[in-house]
Amino acid sequence: MGTLQGDFTVNFRTGPIAPQLLPLGSRVPQVANLSDAQQEELDELLRQAQDRVSARDYAGAIALYQRAIRIDPNNARLYSGIGYLYVRQGQYQEAIEPYRQAIARDTNNIPFRYALAHAYVQLENYNQAIATYRAITEIQPNQADAYLGLGGVYITLENYDEALKAYEQLGRLLPNNPQVYGAMGSLYLIQKDYRAARDYFQRAIAIDRNRSELYVGLADAQLALNERDGAFRSLQEAVRINASDAEAQFLLAELYRERGNEDQAYRHYRLAVQADPTLLAAQAAVGAMHLAREEFVQAVLSYRRLTAALPNNAGAHYNLGLALWGQGLRNQAVDAVLRSRRLYEREGELAGVDRVDALLELWNVNLDDVGVAP
Repeated sequence: MGTLQGDFTVNFRTGPIAPQLLPLGSRVPQVANLSDAQQEELDELLRQAQDRVSARDYAGAIALYQRAIRIDPNNARLYSGIGYLYVRQGQYQEAIEPYRQAIARDTNNIPFRYALAHAYVQLENYNQAIATYRAITEIQPNQADAYLGLGGVYITLENYDEALKAYEQLGRLLPNNPQVYGAMGSLYLIQKDYRAARDYFQRAIAIDRNRSELYVGLADAQLALNERDGAFRSLQEAVRINASDAEAQFLLAELYRERGNEDQAYRHYRLAVQADPTLLAAQAAVGAMHLAREEFVQAVLSYRRLTAALPNNAGAHYNLGLALWGQGLRNQAVDAVLRSRRLYEREGELAGVDRVDALLELWNVNLDDVGVAP
């Protein structure tokens, strides 16, 4: 059984660092001077714990780790293993104490501290997250992810001055680092200083031309500055590097549509949805294009996703009704547009109500028959 730590990555466009937890390994290193019998028992407990994890029985694995701790109570990695298993279940509060215990036994272990900071961020305990990131920088001043984590937390708190200080400090430690420039670009985007954001993203790209998120950040700034040709080129580069970047695909589709190229817009909307079905703006756009092309089965799928995510959106239910009608599902179509009508009524959108009534009349649906007062 091996270490239960985190592989920490940064998305400097979305905020604080999140650990990407690693799978269990082969064996927890021995810390105490155990007898042969104790070591054999410990190894067997950890083997059983691995089986429990493979079966997704995390509670059973945690119980086995707790038994292992009774044999080797000063082994930091046993405590970190428990913390890891709680994090895998989203039980961040329960993960705090095991990680604290692990750090108490191995104070210089940086991954343990990153994992603790991540748990604090998930719990929105930002003061403790800040303290944990700062402790990392005190132990190892060149830990770039700690400064990026600090900046991300401060951005969440809308404390942009402190975020800038964290990034500037990192910039002094690691000059010409694309992550630093990307983080600075994201910070200036949030503050709507689009020229500064554009400049920092361009500096980052000059160093590292193989990160799609840098090009998307640059495109965001260029669009805000109405540099649409530049944004178009940036987004083309972003999807060339990473075709699974849903935001890049969506923004590129929007620009193609703006240019009147409906076929390319449709293609990139669909690629955006394939990359991230939860990107609702892309679902709405591709659903509308499916309807326009009379691809009713695909339109139904898009609008069902939209209505599931936005159950009170009258327009989504109305369009779902159109798609269902086109597919020949009359009763379902009527139910969907009636749902839309009720939502329009609740919102006081009389034009929407009239639109539904006109559609039902076009479909030869008697309002009395469906319980609607004319």
